[in-house]
Amino acid sequence: MSEVKPTYDDEINLFEVFETIWSGKWKIITTTFVAAVIGVGFSVVKPNSFKISVPIQSNQSIFITYTSLNELLMNEGLSYEVDRDSIFEIFVSEFNDYEEIIDALSTSEFVQKSIKDLNDDDKQKALIGFAKSFVLKGPSKEKVNKNNKSMEKVNNTMSFLWHDDLDGVRLLNDAIRQTLLNTKSVLIDHVNNLAEHIDFRNARDLEKLRNDLTLIKQNQINIKKKRIQYLLEQSYIAKELGIETNGLDANALYQSSQNSISLSLNSFDIPFYLRGYKAIDKEIELILSRSDEEQLLAAEGYIQTIEEIASIEEDLSSSQLRDTLETLTNDNPNDWIEFDLAIADVKSQKKPIQYVALSLVLGGVVGMIYVLISYAILKRKERFTKT
Repeated sequence: MSEVKPTYDDEINLFEVFETIWSGKWKIITTTFVAAVIGVGFSVVKPNSFKISVPIQSNQSIFITYTSLNELLMNEGLSYEVDRDSIFEIFVSEFNDYEEIIDALSTSEFVQKSIKDLNDDDKQKALIGFAKSFVLKGPSKEKVNKNNKSMEKVNNTMSFLWHDDLDGVRLLNDAIRQTLLNTKSVLIDHVNNLAEHIDFRNARDLEKLRNDLTLIKQNQINIKKKRIQYLLEQSYIAKELGIETNGLDANALYQSSQNSISLSLNSFDIPFYLRGYKAIDKEIELILSRSDEEQLLAAEGYIQTIEEIASIEEDLSSSQLRDTLETLTNDNPNDWIEFDLAIADVKSQKKPIQYVALSLVLGGVVGMIYVLISYAILKRKERFTKT
């Protein structure tokens, strides 16, 4: 008994597929046309936006005027330096906090209309949302020829997405200018804080040194009193013993030492009153006749302390730092950063050709799928009818 194998009509026949598509070409053309119309309509209705990009970098040559300031900072043992890198770092930090950008956006009529009906919190959130359209990217390296030498130029790119290209360029310019003004204010604050730090440090050190000087003076007074008291006692003993002049035979002591005879005597073993009360009284007279300044000259640490006090009092670092503020105040921060909005790259984000092309492709695909599915359904109905 042989098995009867069922026949299937579901095999794919490419020729039949192409024939089906060709027979339904007007349906495919219609859906493609409708999709194209939708694409054109979408490109017309969709509001346009522009991406404004401009290369931006710090200006190295302008910071030569701050050489003296940098030398002062170096003398103070600080690693901070007013140069291209530090200025650009402050600029980036100020730019990324959005405050200056929000200030610039607040002047835009479009933004004002967009947030006029919002409460304060929502207004702030909306402004931050607008501000996030500003993006600073970099750095990127570009090879340039200068004086027949190949050099690498480091560029950063600032971009901004906005609905109006001219208004966007203006806002970008305002944001950069405002950020530079804040960069200048931050730098002035840094110098002021440093000058105040130096003043505070010097005042603290001076207070300590003056306290040390007071202790030295007081200690010297006590030493003087102690010395006079000792000399008065020794003079009294010498007078009681009738020793008017030096009772020590220096020649005999010298001769004994030459004969290798040790007397086991030193200056501490020999009673001071043996010098005689005349010499002792004269020493007392000399001590009492010295001025306070002359007394202090013999004090340990006095001269060094005086020199340190004079060095701090003559320290002009803080005043010199404040003098540089005049240069900073008069300087134009717009020269610190190089950018030219005249050569800004403005790209429209509206791409009607792409929208229409995509609509044509989608319309054609949808039309072909519709024709093939319709044909498959019709063929299946016919097969069921026959059975």
